[in-house]
Amino acid sequence: MSDQYEYKIISASTTWTGRMEEEETERRLNQFSQDGWELDQTSFDWWSLSPRFVLRRLCRD
Repeated sequence: MSDQYEYKIISASTTWTGRMEEEETERRLNQFSQDGWELDQTSFDWWSLSPRFVLRRLCRD
């Protein structure tokens, strides 16, 4: 039987000028990590010009 995952997509925290706030983004990712989420992949959203993070964790039955 293969593992089943749930997924969540979050955007990087940005300033009003669109620049990524690295410390806030890192804090948010660490907070999700404490809740069992792991980084699966990253992508770049050309519409909002910001990175997106795809997180996953094992489904809890």
